[in-house]
Amino acid sequence: MPFKNKSLKLAKKILFLFCLFFVFHQLFPFITVYAKEVGFDYGRGPVELNLINHPENPKANQKSEQKNINSTLPGNEDLPYYEMWITATAYNSLPNQTDNSPFIAAWGDHVFWGMVASNHFPKNTKIQIPNYFGNKMFSVLDTMSKRYQARIDIWMPNHQDAKNWGVRYIKIKVYK
Repeated sequence: MPFKNKSLKLAKKILFLFCLFFVFHQLFPFITVYAKEVGFDYGRGPVELNLINHPENPKANQKSEQKNINSTLPGNEDLPYYEMWITATAYNSLPNQTDNSPFIAAWGDHVFWGMVASNHFPKNTKIQIPNYFGNKMFSVLDTMSKRYQARIDIWMPNHQDAKNWGVRYIKIKVYK
């Protein structure tokens, strides 16, 4: 029996240290260092992926679908924002892509060009996708399936445009 008590105490100590490390890492994620050779670049995502439209991919298709649309948020050039890389998809108001009310978003808003669905950002977050849509301001007014967390889903009025968009890893500006 004494062996069982010692191993139980050791297991409790190891679990306590693991929990302590986890809490410390959650409170101070930039201080925690795992190894000298591992560099963290928060907000960019994994750099080893060879995505089709990633700017660091030498074979990336550089043609821009940028549209000259004026901003829907006045004076947004002076607003504070941060940039991040995120996976972006597109959807339409088709019954097989939505629930039984395809033109009504999760929070009751009617769909429109400039609406974005996301579980990553809170409602009414303003987002720009400058490499593709210039100064067009998008608003997060819909949610996605719970299995998708770090991505956005852009509502597009045309089904073929959404299919052509596909899945892209893009840089966005998130306004505070």
